[in-house]
Amino acid sequence: MHSVTSRLNTVFTFFGTTAAVLACLVALTDVIHNSDPPVDVQLKEVKRFSTLRGRQDQAVLSLSLKADLRSAFSWNTKQLFVYLQAEYETPDNELNQVSLWDTIIERREDALLDMRSLRQEYPLLDQGKNLRSLPINLTLVWNVMPKVGYLYARSKSFAVGFMPDEYL
Repeated sequence: MHSVTSRLNTVFTFFGTTAAVLACLVALTDVIHNSDPPVDVQLKEVKRFSTLRGRQDQAVLSLSLKADLRSAFSWNTKQLFVYLQAEYETPDNELNQVSLWDTIIERREDALLDMRSLRQEYPLLDQGKNLRSLPINLTLVWNVMPKVGYLYARSKSFAVGFMPDEYL
């Protein structure tokens, strides 16, 4: 009555449908998972502020970062991609975002960040010579990469002050 291939097709279809339904239910659990981790980012000092080849402003910053991102982990979280970016406005661009530092956190135990003297990995470069006297915001962004479901990002932003008036 039923061939072997017909029975195999039925079994694989049943298991495939069950796995898809379970994956959807797992992904829905991240919708109800709400986290508000404590984060504090501070600009300690501007170590160097100059022009790069006379065409672009370049800054090297000394930063402080404290964050407890353990609450961002759920049982469905594979890893967090965390990065710190500088945001500012110029006459040419309404929003400039420059990545200063990043890391990947794979375990909940490693998600407690306490960096009193954070060295930026990437320089703060402007497209022109617009950084002098500009207010700057530092934003910590964490992208949550789940085992099943969609990726989403959360962030906290801090107004940390102004860039210097003159080059250092």
